[in-house]
Amino acid sequence: MLTKYDHLAAQYDRRWQSYIEGTLNVVLEGANFQGNETVLDVPCGTGELERRLLAKWPDLCITGADLSTGMLAEAKAKDETKRVCWIEADVIELPMPDESFDCVICANSFHYFRSPSEALASMRRVLRPGGRLLLVDWCDDYWTCKVCSMWQRLTDKYFYRTYTLQACAALAENAGFRVEQRRRFRINWLWGLMVLECSRVE
Repeated sequence: MLTKYDHLAAQYDRRWQSYIEGTLNVVLEGANFQGNETVLDVPCGTGELERRLLAKWPDLCITGADLSTGMLAEAKAKDETKRVCWIEADVIELPMPDESFDCVICANSFHYFRSPSEALASMRRVLRPGGRLLLVDWCDDYWTCKVCSMWQRLTDKYFYRTYTLQACAALAENAGFRVEQRRRFRINWLWGLMVLECSRVE
């Protein structure tokens, strides 16, 4: 599917370098893998997270899913290991069997989901019992994020909305997750974000 990120894919890593560095470091800290888990990254973007995960845990079995063919092309070109399974897919219609993964990671994309409850339900469906969801996104508890969100709503037709930490946690709990840890953090004066570490409730 053609998305705005097809046009940005080739320059995405360079354009957002400091943002990517700050947010993916938080993901890596929260991942805490044993090393042989099955992991779904959705949306996976240019595959930068996959590259970093495999550098730290080379035996992970990772699937990267994204709607943008351009971003997937960048991800495949970056994948020197050729061990990641790349799939063009919508988060709401993931083409994977139930209970396929030990962990789902959703980084820097939740604000684009027009049906966040459906997206969370889809992620829960593909998680094994006790599986983990690691979600990182912009946080409306920061006034700078509120301003950015208002601007995005005016200028980006793909943008949907951002959430406070409490509101995002409530969405996750209503979708069948237990929020084990939650926190807000800044990577600079502008970007205020949140991270939720959740487990699938039976």
